[in-house]
Parts: sequence; structure tokens; C-alpha cells
Amino acid sequence: MAATAFPTRRAGRPGRPRSADADKAILRAALKLFAERGLEGAGIEQIAHRAGVARTTVYRRWSSRESLIAEAIAQGRGAAEQEAMASGASPQATVEAVVASLVETFSARDYRTILARLIGSVPEQPQLMSIYWRTFLLPRRKAAAAVLERARAQGAIRHDADTEILLDLISGAAMHRLLVYPGGGSKAELRSYLLELFAELGLGRAQREAPRRQRRDLPLPKP
Repeated sequence: MAATAFPTRRAGRPGRPRSADADKAILRAALKLFAERGLEGAGIEQIAHRAGVARTTVYRRWSSRESLIAEAIAQGRGAAEQEAMASGASPQATVEAVVASLVETFSARDYRTILARLIGSVPEQPQLMSIYWRTFLLPRRKAAAAVLERARAQGAIRHDADTEILLDLISGAAMHRLLVYPGGGSKAELRSYLLELFAELGLGRAQREAPRRQRRDLPLPKP
């Protein structure tokens, strides 16, 4: 998958080629340690040890632990969602592709834990979210805003709709489903929910009306 560019990554030393294998090992180790132990347990020394590299190898590549973990989270999520938004397809086709990508991302092992760790770091260690927002979330929001503008031009959403608020509603609903709703649901349930979410905003079509009506009457999943 295409890599996301991070300005907080250190430039390589002139004449010294970067090792792609070392990069991958460091990013994998950072993401795994962050999921297991949170930011406090994912220091440069621990990441280097888990990746099997020297600490200096990590320091040459990233300016801080936070910039490394932010990139690891973004790399773990991949680029399929952003590529779908940048495809120029119709809003409805884009929604279908984005939902398919989101379902795979949200269903990935440790994703809910990583998301909870990221949000939980904000009160005492806000720099991680600040870097993640600036280097990863903002580019995706810009791509999503372009999709909403195409939808507006086609009359799918109100001409006076605030695209920033719509993006907040989408991301907030997705996080609620993942972190608050008990159990989170299966892939099929998550896909249906996301399609209905976009349909409520005038984007795409919900697959059918029955599941939405029934969901309100379903008992909560067992803990």
C-alpha cells in the first residue's frame, strides 16, 4: 500500500541507503507495543529491542516516539480508504468503496485497542494526537471533503451543509460504534451500519430498511 508522508520523520544521512526491512520492523514493533502497553510502554528503547535494531537506527529515522507511533498507526490503517476517496468516482460508488475499506480496517486485530489507546493519550500526552491529526487525519479529511463537495454539486446533500460538521458526524458515529456500542458487531453488521450512516446524510443507499428498524429493538450483546 502507498505510504503516508510524515514531515516528522528524520531525513536519511547523505550517501547512506535506508533499509526498507528495518523501517517495516520498527513500524510493526511500535504499533504492537502501543497496542499492548500504550504510549508509556512504547519507548524508543523498547521499540528498538522488539524490532531487533539499535536505538540509533530508530533515532536516525524519527524525530520522536510520538511521530514514530503516529506513522505506525497510519501505516497499519493503510491507504485504501484515501485512494477510494481520491478516485473521482461518483459519491455513491465512493461510499461503497470507502465502507468496504473501513469494515476491513475496523475489523482488523487490535484496531479497537489502538484507537482507544490513541484517544486515551489525549489528556496527559496530547502530542501524539496532535501529530496524528496534522500528518494523517487532516489529509484524509481534505479528501473526504472533496467527495462531499461532489455530492453537493449533484444535489445529494444540502447546498448549505457544513462539510466539516458532516465529517465530524461520520467519524463520531464510527467511533461510537467501535468503542461504545457493546461488542461492536460483526463485519456484516458494521457494513450495514456504515451504509445506513452515509444514507442518513444523503450519501449512497442503505441496503434495506428492515435492519435499521429492527436494530433499535435488538437486545444488547452479552458482555
